[in-house]
Amino acid sequence: MISIGLIGVGGICQVHLKNLVKMSGVQIAAVCDIDPHRAQEVGKQLDATPYTRYRNMLRREHFDACYVCLTPSVHGTIEYELAEAQIPFFVEKPVHLKLEFCEGVLNEVDKHNLITAVGYHWRYMDTTKAVKAFIAKRRITAVDGGWQGAIPEHALWWPQMKLSGGQLVEQATHIVDLARYLAGDIDTVFASGTKGAFADIDKYDIYDASLTNLQFDSGAVGVISTGCVASGTVPSRVGLTVSGRGWQADVKQRDGQIIHERGKRKLKDNAKDIIEQIGRGDAAFIHAVKTGKTDRIRSTYRDATQTLAVTLAANESMRTGEPVTVERFM
Repeated sequence: MISIGLIGVGGICQVHLKNLVKMSGVQIAAVCDIDPHRAQEVGKQLDATPYTRYRNMLRREHFDACYVCLTPSVHGTIEYELAEAQIPFFVEKPVHLKLEFCEGVLNEVDKHNLITAVGYHWRYMDTTKAVKAFIAKRRITAVDGGWQGAIPEHALWWPQMKLSGGQLVEQATHIVDLARYLAGDIDTVFASGTKGAFADIDKYDIYDASLTNLQFDSGAVGVISTGCVASGTVPSRVGLTVSGRGWQADVKQRDGQIIHERGKRKLKDNAKDIIEQIGRGDAAFIHAVKTGKTDRIRSTYRDATQTLAVTLAANESMRTGEPVTVERFM
């Protein structure tokens, strides 16, 4: 039996919980949330000790691993203290809003050879696996992705740049990460954004839409678009296309396709819903904690920091109007 602690039990943590409670040999020992009512409620449901201060929880409890599911701006110190205490952790993306905090965490992770995982669940999808296998011996020349979505309901922090980092950093990070996973690391970005369409929303200061041009180490070029455009009548458009001479491969949230000289192949993710999709990452992390074998984990804290570096470089480019070289962590 392995013991798990949870820090931040609202929102996305509830999805992880639906997977964790089904796993054999896993016990949720304690939960922590700044909302006392939520901490008490979730703790009661799980027969776990509730806390409102994570340091009290870390001091009094013993864990084999911990989940950190918080808004982007409050990451960093918690992960550092978990790494310092040699507690393996799963953290939701993005891992922070400042790279200097990530460097400190990485130093502790490396010092203790610690198991880490990050919630980039697109890497675990069947469609992604099929496309990655198809392109293994092919040269990618172009990458075209985007996240045209909606402002998340009830997330008052999300439209504030200082709290979320903006749509590219917090939401479309999945597409940027998928671009890296399929096409390799990114050397330079050149981005532009626009504001003003949501001036009626209090404290809204993120970009309404953006375009980020990518120059990959391999020589491939790409572009990632974002937009807060979806509504009751306008559907979301989310996905990534990679292409090369005579072929094209598309990955979307539930399906995709590969087109090449011998025809077209339809792709489908076999997970029944988003909970099961995210559960693949949970299963990989728990397997690593139980066995010490990390080969099933497809996104580590270091890898996720590299994705963050790309999106923060794009934000800097939007601010300055200049190309930005991406800081390296891989």
